[in-house]
Amino acid sequence: MAIFVRCIDNTLAADVLVVGEIYEVMHINERDGYYVLSGLGRFTMTRFEVVSAAAIEPARAQQGFSRAKVKRASRRPA
Repeated sequence: MAIFVRCIDNTLAADVLVVGEIYEVMHINERDGYYVLSGLGRFTMTRFEVVSAAAIEPARAQQGFSRAKVKRASRRPA
């Protein structure tokens, strides 16, 4: 089952993270305190709060796609 987190702090990463956005976690490095986000790299866990699956489904239904896919696509070179 996938884990999703909501950004609560984008200090020094505003060009990559957006406060309030939901991101998919690809890997958790608990020892070092990092989440590896899908297509975006690694960020400290303190920047995020874990989001329940029930909270994610309505957002996906409204948008028709996941925010993680949008963020990955926007990072590709033109």
